Amino acid sequence: MTQPLFEVKDLKKYYRGRGGSVTKAVDGVSFSIYTGEVLGMVGESGCGKTSCGRTVAGLYPRDGGMVRYRGEDVHAMRGARRAAFCREVQTIFQDPYASLDGRNDVMELIAEGLDIQRLTRSAAERRERVEELMELVGLNLSGLHRYPHEFSGGMRQRIGIARALAVEPRFLLCDEPISALDVSIQAQIINLLMDMREKKGLTYLLISHDLSMVKHVSDRIAVMYLGRIVETSPAEELYGHPAHPYTRALISAIPIPDPRVERRRERIILTGQVPGPSDRPAGCCFAGRCPYAEQSCFTCRPELREVSPGHTAACHKL
Repeated sequence: MTQPLFEVKDLKKYYRGRGGSVTKAVDGVSFSIYTGEVLGMVGESGCGKTSCGRTVAGLYPRDGGMVRYRGEDVHAMRGARRAAFCREVQTIFQDPYASLDGRNDVMELIAEGLDIQRLTRSAAERRERVEELMELVGLNLSGLHRYPHEFSGGMRQRIGIARALAVEPRFLLCDEPISALDVSIQAQIINLLMDMREKKGLTYLLISHDLSMVKHVSDRIAVMYLGRIVETSPAEELYGHPAHPYTRALISAIPIPDPRVERRRERIILTGQVPGPSDRPAGCCFAGRCPYAEQSCFTCRPELREVSPGHTAACHKL
């Protein structure tokens, strides 16, 4: 198998609060991302998806484990190598308004990366490059000197995408890129991202709680629960044959358009309390809500193991 673009081993990201409390947002996560693929990362809000993605992308320091990009330790990069990594790895954030500096117009927002990386040699070349990017993502050139507050949410996200693409990255961390947008324009942004993947040969880590969307655009999917990955699989395999009880519950909650099928199908209703990330059980993190849990599930942490080719799950019952 080819070398992964990103290799994540036993990654930990903790937040320390008052009174010595520790929130284990990411607690021993391992996975790989291969060149040209879309890896979807799903789970309920608060499960650690964003902390994981931002630590992988070098935006947050790690508290344990290792993140390697093209064989190099991301968090040990310095100087020119760090600058090159920042050019090759870009992020599209959840809130397109909060992620854009409202004091700058579109020209300056998109050109910022060009200036930092010194990718243009003149003002004319700089403007030409910005205009090319605006056309690429479907922005009207008449908005070149307008400010973020003058645009809709969907248009602001297009600005954010153009800004990320300006430095010709290899990889995009897409952190809930459509969750803050109206349903009517979510598909437009996802289609734009997939179009950019084809045109630019990009690799994505796509973080979302929208399982329906992730199914249709991802090659592989990792399911997170309470800071840990509980299942990884090719997308079609995961939705057709989910192995972990938590994954099965998530998929059972996806609405089916046909009301006759929707009425007949079995829904898995989870009960019990979600443990706090600073007070998680010693064993399986899902044991308190799992309808199949046994005594060993509360005391022994299950490791990811292969249940079929390319499909792993962390469950004692498999």
